[in-house]
Amino acid sequence: MKLISFQMIRFFNFAMRENIETTYIRNSVLLSICVFLLTGCAPKVSFQIERPAAQRVENINYIEIGKFKIVSGQIKLPSSVESGSNQNFSRSDKLLKPTISKFNSNKEQASQIADLLRAALVHNLSLHSPYKLINTTGKETGFSGVLPDAAKVAILQGKVKYFERIIESEEALSYFTNIKNRGATLEQSLLASAVSMGAESYGAGFLIPTPYVEQLATLEVEFTLINKSDGIDVVPPQIIRTYYVRKWGGAPDTSHLPRNIKTAIIEGFEQDEDNSASFLSRIDRAGLSFTNPTEYFARGFNLKQNVQVPQTSLDLKIKLGRQVAQTYVKQISPFHETADLLVQDGNTVASTLIRGNAYQEAVAYLQGLEELTAKDEYNLGLAFEASGEIPQARNHYELALKRESSNQDFKDAVKRTRN
Repeated sequence: MKLISFQMIRFFNFAMRENIETTYIRNSVLLSICVFLLTGCAPKVSFQIERPAAQRVENINYIEIGKFKIVSGQIKLPSSVESGSNQNFSRSDKLLKPTISKFNSNKEQASQIADLLRAALVHNLSLHSPYKLINTTGKETGFSGVLPDAAKVAILQGKVKYFERIIESEEALSYFTNIKNRGATLEQSLLASAVSMGAESYGAGFLIPTPYVEQLATLEVEFTLINKSDGIDVVPPQIIRTYYVRKWGGAPDTSHLPRNIKTAIIEGFEQDEDNSASFLSRIDRAGLSFTNPTEYFARGFNLKQNVQVPQTSLDLKIKLGRQVAQTYVKQISPFHETADLLVQDGNTVASTLIRGNAYQEAVAYLQGLEELTAKDEYNLGLAFEASGEIPQARNHYELALKRESSNQDFKDAVKRTRN
């Protein structure tokens, strides 16, 4: 997008120098925008997909939520950060003091995190798992009624590490005064803005102390799921980590974290922000304020919820606890998720069935054809994937990729279903 905008500005400046007519320029710009929008809007369809559990759990019908112990110690950096590279800061890094390159768990900071994590686990297991939950308080208070067979009960427990740092400070930023002249041409205004931005980036302006807030947090949980009757692991122990970093105010390219660590966190762990809420859901909330004001206020929809507002310490713990709980539940339980997947323009009947969520019908129809194209193989895999049959889906995605090895959609599908 930035490249397209840059090329459009270059074309505009060239046209002004060569005295090309304004009408021609306007039509060319509009045509470029239309082409960009048409090519950028892929025919994707939202599917409700059933995913199998990543770990195989056998002969377990009940899960008992055990104790989650807060422990001290260092939390490992994201796996994408090379070992030891966090100490070798790049000269291009604009690090603020104090520099933070290690995450050490602190029991005092971790207050409430165990209870919040347990609540998130109960929530996810209740909604997305086939197991019955017992003793969800973590206390040995006993049971009422008939006790379940201990051989069919698994105890979920773990060790928790938590790090948090909220830094409120200020840094001197360069500002350049730019007085706009209404009589100036568009080319002159663009040039003046470019000069001012360049001057600010090189520090050739007024240095003004500018406040900022940067929040850093990470949560590591070592989960164990053992059989209650013999104490043997039902699945291998799992260590799950999640990270959070966000800065408000100050310079956008400075941080208390080295750039490689911050980039790894942003790219790998910050994909569920509140800005993912659809526009339609906002309309629904607005309508609720008229139809049922009591529920509207009770659910807190009147409060401002925006990722541009710094979170409290409790918000951070809830957020990270939910992320870790959701990730672990996917390890031991099948789950459903919504995914925007691309339907290829293969067989018209099959494509229509898939878009209409008639996945089994699409599978039967495509399997009845004598010959399948690469796109048909992909669509057949898509129908299997939407039905929760991931191994079959991967087989057909791989067949499609063998025929068209350069197709990026086919590559993404194979990677997505390779567990």
